[in-house]
Amino acid sequence: MKKVKIIANPTSGREYSLLKVNQLINYMSEDPWDIHLLFTHKRGDGIEYAKHYHGEDLIVCCGGDGTLNEVVNGIYQSGRDTPLAILPSGTVNDFGTYLDLPQDAKSFYKLLCRNHKIHVDMGLAGDRAFINVAAGGLLTEVAYTVSEDSKAVLGRIAYYVEGAKEILGSIGRPREGVELEVTVDDKVFSVNATLFIIANSTSVGGFKNLAPTAEIHDGLMDVIILKNVELNEALEILGSFTLGKHIHHDKVIYIQTDEISIKSDRPLIVDVDGEKTGELPMTFRVVKNALTLLI
Repeated sequence: MKKVKIIANPTSGREYSLLKVNQLINYMSEDPWDIHLLFTHKRGDGIEYAKHYHGEDLIVCCGGDGTLNEVVNGIYQSGRDTPLAILPSGTVNDFGTYLDLPQDAKSFYKLLCRNHKIHVDMGLAGDRAFINVAAGGLLTEVAYTVSEDSKAVLGRIAYYVEGAKEILGSIGRPREGVELEVTVDDKVFSVNATLFIIANSTSVGGFKNLAPTAEIHDGLMDVIILKNVELNEALEILGSFTLGKHIHHDKVIYIQTDEISIKSDRPLIVDVDGEKTGELPMTFRVVKNALTLLI
């Protein structure tokens, strides 16, 4: 009998998470599983649930990107390599999209039964782990301005609406970037930037090719720095996101590295997997093959 700990956010993805958990348990009840079900209710619950060991052979995360981030941090802090299975149930589900993970309970249960495991890299933003992305600057704060009601009604589209409002709202105003000092591979350079993105997978913010050369087991992070741009340039670059061609634009810096440090001339919030984690300055690095996933 395998012991599994299910960590679920019952309000995630317009409450689809709760429905999926109930369906999953129905399927699991047909076989000899020892199930420990835990629901998150406040920030940090996912970390605590994943960190404390109760003899489980497997952890299942059912929720969005934020819930997944907490579970990953709990596993990392535990110092154990407990395998993780992800049942995507949030608004965007970037990492699940990248891995093409099943989103319905029946297909996901088949994934559990196959028990096919891979090792994947994890990022660290300071001492905070991230599975998919760390970012800061324009648009990365959009997630904090999208209301829960908008997310419930519009889902992923809500983020695009807020992003469009942020860009279009700058018409007629002088654009002010942030001065970044970047240290990578023993080299230091400065750039006036609109945003930076540090990606582990290709899928970020609902764009499947935002970091087109990223791989989750190559020991590298893909870094995108968008220089300060005028509105027409921003729209041009955004329009090329879907094809991954933006990395060749002269206003885009694209780097692959296993460690990078970034400072800014003013306070800038760092977001990891959709969650606030602190401000610059910060060092970001890769922990190679840090997690075991079922796919």
